Amino acid sequence: MSEGEPRVLIVEDDPDIVDYLASFLEDEGFEVATASRCSAAFAMVERFEPSVVLIDALLPGRSGLELLVRLRRDPRWSELPLVVVTGNDKLLEDDCQSYLGAHDGVRGPDGVLGKPVDRTTLLAVIGKLLSAPAGA
Repeated sequence: MSEGEPRVLIVEDDPDIVDYLASFLEDEGFEVATASRCSAAFAMVERFEPSVVLIDALLPGRSGLELLVRLRRDPRWSELPLVVVTGNDKLLEDDCQSYLGAHDGVRGPDGVLGKPVDRTTLLAVIGKLLSAPAGA
């Protein structure tokens, strides 16, 4: 990972949400990259080397939760802080465990935030993840 500003990758297909989150995070001093599909997101993780990834649970094609599983299973990215952003109440209530139960041994997200995303909560979650030891 490069030094300097913390990097946030936003994986979201709704351009309004991308614009909202990206401009807010950039104003807070983060370097931001975006991807609207899982296939592009995995390549972006390798290129951009984010400090934190915000993943929309429902994306076109593959689910954002599939991206979470793929990153967790890849030794290069297994400890990368991942935050799921969703409007799905069930995923919010059980921290995505209803989905992850089918993926034995896969650690869940480091946070689950509801839409619309509250700025204060988002900053608190990212701040906590960036200050925590890897895998904590």
